[in-house]
Amino acid sequence: MIKKSCALLAIVLLFAIQPATAPGLTGRLNLNSATVRQLQELPYIGESRAAAIIKYRQLHGPFTSLDQLLEVGDIGEKSLEAIRPYLAIADAPSRAKLPDVTTVHRQITTSEGEIIVLPDDHYFTALVDYLRSAEHSIDLTMFLFKTTDSAGNKPALLVKELIAARRKGVDVRVVLENSGYDASINKENKRVAGLLRKNNIRVLFDSPDTTTHAKIVVIDRRYSFIGSHNLTHAALAYNHEVSLLIDNPELAARLTAYMDGLH
Repeated sequence: MIKKSCALLAIVLLFAIQPATAPGLTGRLNLNSATVRQLQELPYIGESRAAAIIKYRQLHGPFTSLDQLLEVGDIGEKSLEAIRPYLAIADAPSRAKLPDVTTVHRQITTSEGEIIVLPDDHYFTALVDYLRSAEHSIDLTMFLFKTTDSAGNKPALLVKELIAARRKGVDVRVVLENSGYDASINKENKRVAGLLRKNNIRVLFDSPDTTTHAKIVVIDRRYSFIGSHNLTHAALAYNHEVSLLIDNPELAARLTAYMDGLH
């Protein structure tokens, strides 16, 4: 009788220490499209952890590895191993069905004096087109230019476009904020500055005594992009932002002159 009781107790303890299961899940959950509610069906993932996963995805772009979950606050090795069987990695659906920027050349064409509104992620598509079309100059001023190593990170793609333009002989100038109060901004901007300078691109910083909150790109002293978009993945892919593309050489000259006084 004692042996039977011990065996029963061992079975109970064995089930008690197994990770919680996710009875509501059938198949695997796509980490790049899962909602907060869906994520909460995973073992050990409550509302706060689910929200943290979504926030990480918005800031850094789509997940390329389940191991990236260890970079999300309050998710450790044990939690990851418990949820790993229920997760898969697939491309996140785009918020808007825009043409593939790798196949579009000068998607938007303008005539002198024309103003184009670029809401949300339309800004990124248009900016890539015009960076690729630049013939002699690119002048860029930005409060925050933040890249990550995640696949599909849009600011990192813009760094590649700036480098490609410079290799074609385009004069590229970048002016970035040098914050006197936020070290995290300086860390991100200096990281990008290092990448650009290695590729012979001029990068300048403003004084820490003032804040340069402008977001301006001027191409060929004619086409000006100006508005609310910082060069972060969230701003380029997820946020509600709006900027203008203005075809006006006089305005472009004024903006580049303004940049001259920032450093």
